[in-house]
Amino acid sequence: MFNPFYPFTEQLLNAFIEKGKTFFVRQTFQRAKDHFDEGTKGYFLFSHYDNLVTAQDHFGAIGYDPNRFLYDWSNPDHQEKLKIAASGLKDYKIFAAVTRPGWDKGITNRLQEKVRIYVAKLGWRPKGNETVETNFELQFGELYLRMKYKGREAKIKFEDIEKLH
Repeated sequence: MFNPFYPFTEQLLNAFIEKGKTFFVRQTFQRAKDHFDEGTKGYFLFSHYDNLVTAQDHFGAIGYDPNRFLYDWSNPDHQEKLKIAASGLKDYKIFAAVTRPGWDKGITNRLQEKVRIYVAKLGWRPKGNETVETNFELQFGELYLRMKYKGREAKIKFEDIEKLH
């Protein structure tokens, strides 16, 4: 699966704290799974918030995830756990809800073709000189693709596009 996100590092953690992002939601992140990884125990995404209510909304939206956790930087135990997670644990792949530089280079021709197929499924028929505007969005740890064409708009889970044959 396509993974545009940057690894969760100490440098990122410090930058988040400096910008007032003191609440973090951890969730399982299968999008990061690499079938060639051997010995990896888990894949996680950490989303950062400056507002407790928004972090709680995210946390509540992923109630199905047994690995979800809401960290509060003001709690010393949570600080320690966040620092450990950001230190680069060998057995885990941990990412931050921040796109990595050059992430768009990971969009292969095959993914572009799947987007074209999905556009056609919507009944949109752009001509050669027309474009469908696309924008990736992250909502509660889920990657979406927002598409706009001639006053129409659609927001689709990117996973649904990836599954197209």
